[in-house]
Amino acid sequence: MESEEIQALLAAIEPSQAIPTPPGFRAIPVAPALDGGADARELEAWAKAQGGWARRMPPHVLPPEATERDMLFYIVPDEALEGPSPAPPTLPASDLIAFMPTTDLMRARVFYGQGLGLKIAGESPIACTFDANGTTLRVIAVEQISPAPYTVLGWNVADIEASIRELTRRGIVFEDFEGVEQDDLGVWRSPGGARVAWFKDPDGNTLSLTQF
Repeated sequence: MESEEIQALLAAIEPSQAIPTPPGFRAIPVAPALDGGADARELEAWAKAQGGWARRMPPHVLPPEATERDMLFYIVPDEALEGPSPAPPTLPASDLIAFMPTTDLMRARVFYGQGLGLKIAGESPIACTFDANGTTLRVIAVEQISPAPYTVLGWNVADIEASIRELTRRGIVFEDFEGVEQDDLGVWRSPGGARVAWFKDPDGNTLSLTQF
């Protein structure tokens, strides 16, 4: 067995509370490990490599039906069974990249750049990259789109009325949805108090503004 397999096997075995151990050690019975397919010599070599040792219990402290292998235990450091601490996740400290599809890259470039006022950060034959207040937005050219029936990209704004008026002057048209209670600017108030307005890009992707 590989070292990782032995570690996982021993870690899954309930340690014995009947055997005194130094602080930070566990007494692992050998019999369940052997039943799990481990080789006795491999087990002993692994335990010793981790700074552990074997201990044989006197027959008089075990049940009469106990076999020879029931008497054998390995005293193993806790840290050897727990393994190395997992590395902290990297994504919480990494920058988010948002993606949007378009079937007409030039049209999308005009919409996101001139219509929404986002600063273009780069472009290629297959994508345009915009700086959305520190977040990278990549608009990717695709052959066809099936627009989702929900919001796929949104902005948290400080003053939703001012933002709507600004975008309206830039040619953005805000949506009115049947059955949704919206004011004259197209703003809906959620049960939690957030105020939301929606608009679409030229490919029919639904975008939103939210003021919390």
